[in-house]
Amino acid sequence: MTVRQSLRAGLAVLSLSGTAVAIAVVMAPPASAQSATPLPGPIPLAPDAPRERPAGDRQVVDLSLCQRLTRHVPAADVEYKPGVDVKGRPVAPADLPGSAGTQPPIPIDLPLSIDLARRMGIPVPSVPFLPNDVTAVWLSVVGDRLYLNGQPIDPGAEERLYVYCRGR
Repeated sequence: MTVRQSLRAGLAVLSLSGTAVAIAVVMAPPASAQSATPLPGPIPLAPDAPRERPAGDRQVVDLSLCQRLTRHVPAADVEYKPGVDVKGRPVAPADLPGSAGTQPPIPIDLPLSIDLARRMGIPVPSVPFLPNDVTAVWLSVVGDRLYLNGQPIDPGAEERLYVYCRGR
């Protein structure tokens, strides 16, 4: 069995405190350093982007992820409205000012190494003797926002995830 035949692509969704981002994951057994078989190209994250698949490969999406990874966004016609009673009169909120201390979000930094980038099919420049443990990309989580190399991830990605999951 070749490395190409043993590659299986899957889609995982990462969500931290309501911000979700789709991340492509490629799982493969350790390949020898002598392997001449190229890794597949980058996997597009847009839901409607065309993607080449090996013959016989089918996409497997665990739809239970939608339930666990998306925060609840109530529809506009729900019965409960915060700060309003049943008859539409204003009421005091349950969370009174000063009842809970606010703390600044603590950033969580996740390095993406050259080796992991290559396994994910992300094109990496061919540099002789480039060590595999060099960090290529930083994913950072600050509060409920996800950043890639210090830049916020497209906020529309979260809405596209909600639309995708609602359609399932």
